[in-house]
Amino acid sequence: MKGRQPFHRNITTRPSAEQRGAALVVSLIILLVMTVIGVSAMKTTVLEEKMAANTRQRQIAFQAAEAALRDAETWIQTNISSIADLGNFDGNTSNLYSQAISVEGGIYAKATPAFDTTNPSDWLSNGETISTSLSSVSVQPRYIIEYLGRAGEPALEISTTQPDSRPHAFQITAIGWGQGSNPSAHYIVRSYYQLPLD
Repeated sequence: MKGRQPFHRNITTRPSAEQRGAALVVSLIILLVMTVIGVSAMKTTVLEEKMAANTRQRQIAFQAAEAALRDAETWIQTNISSIADLGNFDGNTSNLYSQAISVEGGIYAKATPAFDTTNPSDWLSNGETISTSLSSVSVQPRYIIEYLGRAGEPALEISTTQPDSRPHAFQITAIGWGQGSNPSAHYIVRSYYQLPLD
């Protein structure tokens, strides 16, 4: 074995003045794209959290308003047992109004609410609060009851011997608020209730 000649490779290198830093530019662009994607994902997450919180507050407000409706229906069942009790719907009581005149019930003039029932801030000093307070809300739900008159169409033949057997109709409007010291979420619900009276 004769001595081998070492193998030399000729490696040519560019002079440093000609190098442009392409790897650095590509890395910075990739980093910028990743940052934009990360910020966008964070904004989406924050927006989804706000939407979930708002939905929860609206559900709490809806449940509070439903509790007020049930309380008003219980009030009607408990306090209205005869036609004479309809005289209380004169507007002098904070939650009882009348959209109809009922001479037999002692309602001689309509008494509509003096406040805007679609404005939540007007409800803070009007309406009746529910009898059992809810611990899940800071502002207790409220309701008003309006007497609408008799439900249904009158009989085609007027009889002086048989009394009108149509039930009396009531409209209940209630509002509930969400949680917090100054809740912005509110829900206004309305139901109709019929009650036969002697």
